[in-house]
Amino acid sequence: MLLGQSILFAVLQASLFLGYGMSEIERRFLTCADPSLQCDYGVIMVYGVKFSTIEKLSSNESPKACSDTEAFNGVSNRCDGNGKCEVATSGSVCDLCNSAHLSDIFLDVTYGCLESKKVTTCEGAGVVHLECGNGVVFLQKALYGRTDSQTCSQGRPQSQLTNTKCSQEGTLALWSQRCDGKQMCEVNMRVNQISDPCYGTYKYLDVTYICLPAQTSITCEGSTSSLDCGKGVMKVFHANYGRRDGSTCSAGRHELSNQNCLQPKTLDIVKQWCEGKSQCTVGLDPVFGDPCYGTYKYLEVSYTCLGGTPTV
Repeated sequence: MLLGQSILFAVLQASLFLGYGMSEIERRFLTCADPSLQCDYGVIMVYGVKFSTIEKLSSNESPKACSDTEAFNGVSNRCDGNGKCEVATSGSVCDLCNSAHLSDIFLDVTYGCLESKKVTTCEGAGVVHLECGNGVVFLQKALYGRTDSQTCSQGRPQSQLTNTKCSQEGTLALWSQRCDGKQMCEVNMRVNQISDPCYGTYKYLDVTYICLPAQTSITCEGSTSSLDCGKGVMKVFHANYGRRDGSTCSAGRHELSNQNCLQPKTLDIVKQWCEGKSQCTVGLDPVFGDPCYGTYKYLEVSYTCLGGTPTV
């Protein structure tokens, strides 16, 4: 992925003022001796990777070919959303530490640290919102239950606070499906109260998320859309084919009642079409199957352009 470092730096620096909670953009050279990235706070977001090698003069073997796109995808998959990551692990990114082939190999990585936001809602409270302005929500953690005796404790008897090992399975998956990729997401405690993970304990919902500097493309069922990053390339954060609200692609339609229609394989398909490319076409409905028969669906894709300005 051939990115102009000065252009990339300018684009990302501009995002500091859009409310994404991003640290200064950093550039590191990863080698076998030092193959890790780390954020002192927040989580890693990789924006560019270049691959370089110096072959051993005494070796007749050629190093494993690695394009900048391959290197970017490998580092991004390992590091994005984590506080720390090791690039040179089993199945390393383009044989970073294969000493049989190389005397030196490094990855030139440009990345930033995104600050996490946390929202806590006490049981019985009203609706709260996760908001990201011009960016999109991406959940990191979600807990429904109780893990300490202080949170949401005011006015509650001690007997409702003693169980601090209470958590409902699937809470992160539930809210990720509902919120990831949206600029604003409504969090309603009633959604979590389908079952009770610890009867008699006063519970709360803890949600930790980051705001990604991304835009969202919507393609109604039966249509296609062209995504264009000009001279830049795409990084896809989230994609779903289905329906998550009652207003999107709703004009003249009545088949809107199912607003929890999800197709888990959408992201992998859209990444194959678009990740690391300057242009792509999305919205080929048959590829996704029909995750909710009888519901009018749409494809939503949250992405950003690295190294250029989008022309969508």
